[in-house]
Amino acid sequence: MTEQENNFLADINEYFKEDGVWEQNNGKKQTELFAHYLDQVITFPEHNFTLLDVGCALGQAAAFFARRYPEAAISATDISDVAISRGKAQYGDSVHFFTEDIGRIKGKYDVIYCSNVLEHFHDFTQKTLKLATCCKRLCIMVPYNERKRGSKLVPDASNLEHQHSFYEDSFDFLLREELAVTIDTKILSCPGAWGWNQRQRITHAIDNFLRRISNRPHDHEPLQIIFDIKITTG
Repeated sequence: MTEQENNFLADINEYFKEDGVWEQNNGKKQTELFAHYLDQVITFPEHNFTLLDVGCALGQAAAFFARRYPEAAISATDISDVAISRGKAQYGDSVHFFTEDIGRIKGKYDVIYCSNVLEHFHDFTQKTLKLATCCKRLCIMVPYNERKRGSKLVPDASNLEHQHSFYEDSFDFLLREELAVTIDTKILSCPGAWGWNQRQRITHAIDNFLRRISNRPHDHEPLQIIFDIKITTG
């Protein structure tokens, strides 16, 4: 590893340590809620399928799917060995955990689930192309139409912040390269994880009314977009 890669991994491991920034920001609850919201709009086979959670953090989503589909073989991976060690300690009885870089995933799975991971990569297309070689169905969740000071995000590889704004056609390159058969999308709010609850919607409606009067920019609700991608096989 280069010095930059070692520093990156050290930062990630620090992020996922017990009582670290991930937990301080309610990352465990957010991870499970994202899986819950996806489960409201996407179903998988009830029996005997394999699923890999890529960028699993501490494993709450993988554990959710293990409970939801008890006859499935659920695996989970993350680049952070701290995250994997903690996930394995808590959920190792029902989920197979292993440490790996997203660009070095191997094997073949019926489903790969990748939630709120790809927005962190300036080269998300390359990461996606790699994932597409390892599954029959690729389910991606990312923020929808994310903005910074009113503008689309601009990639900056020097930090770990979100790099891209995503839209319905963001993964159409898989269709153009004939790596995907179909791509279905669903835009949704995920209150408690990424979105407003009812009280927040009322508060923001009032605020947006005042913004309109004073000619200030409208405040938009944070939304997620799900991509359900059927990968070309054979």
